[in-house]
Amino acid sequence: MYRERSYKMNVTKYDVESIIDASLGATPAPTMTQVESFVRKTLNYNFKMTLTEPFFIKSNAEILHAAGKQLCSVISYPLGSMNHKSKVLQVQTALKDGADELDIAMDISAFKSKHYEKVKEDLKPCVEMMEGRICKLLYFASLLTEDEQLCACEIALELGIPFLKTNPGYGYSTTLDQVKLVKKHYGDDLKIMVSGGVRTKEDAIAFIEAGVSRIATSASFEIVDSL
Repeated sequence: MYRERSYKMNVTKYDVESIIDASLGATPAPTMTQVESFVRKTLNYNFKMTLTEPFFIKSNAEILHAAGKQLCSVISYPLGSMNHKSKVLQVQTALKDGADELDIAMDISAFKSKHYEKVKEDLKPCVEMMEGRICKLLYFASLLTEDEQLCACEIALELGIPFLKTNPGYGYSTTLDQVKLVKKHYGDDLKIMVSGGVRTKEDAIAFIEAGVSRIATSASFEIVDSL
């Protein structure tokens, strides 16, 4: 049974750096030169993943894999509204191009309309194609009620998705309460990647203490350099 922590953990620089998915998300429509520069800079850090948009997977994977690093990308981002055939093709292409992990957005409109079976049918083949590789369910916590957040958790568990990704960014900041809600009901059965609003080392440490297993942030360099 999960118990909310009443103590402060001794969080080290390694604890933070090693669970970060480093993103260029704060730079809208970056040029190819900006993207390559960002990816090459991540090689100097011990991040868990470098996060890249699907268009850049192939070129970035070549850089990262040559250095023994890994790459994550996003599918049907950020609202999951891509039609099913296109979503499946995007997963196939991302894996072929070299993605090691994928963050897959559930169809938020279908979910909010309570078409839960459609949401599951849409995601199931995408999850199966991962063949054991980690995928995270982007469920957009900031658009959901608490009951809806828990329903999204149930869908993830039913589909065998081990990770939740809280939000896509774009100004939507994850709260500690959103993380604590999941941990209270599911403990270690579901891992959480916090995404949106983690800008400082204090933010990162607070979410680690709340139980997150991964942090997606466009402030990755600033956070680690300040530790």
